[in-house]
Amino acid sequence: MPSFPKEKNYRNKKLLDLAQEVPYCMYCGEPNHGQVVLCHSNSTQHGKGMGIKAHDIPCYLCNLCHDLADGRIGKHLTLPERNAVLYEGVYNSVLWLLREGKLVLE
Repeated sequence: MPSFPKEKNYRNKKLLDLAQEVPYCMYCGEPNHGQVVLCHSNSTQHGKGMGIKAHDIPCYLCNLCHDLADGRIGKHLTLPERNAVLYEGVYNSVLWLLREGKLVLE
């Protein structure tokens, strides 16, 4: 794994606020009735630390899927399986942002 210089974790209030506009959970597809939030990785490799959230990388999940990814429920899931929930959510979230014109790359 490459080592990158330590920098302050990326924060973006707009990405956090966009959770209100997401039409559904980006993992299970449950319609958003105000329960979808931007979830953060729990990996120290992604900037997580004691009392410090990882980078604001878009992963819009409902409460249930957020609990699943964080390991609060689904104790039978392995760490790679919990990470798969997060990574699938990130992929679908970034795709949604691109398709909706919320994330423009020029």
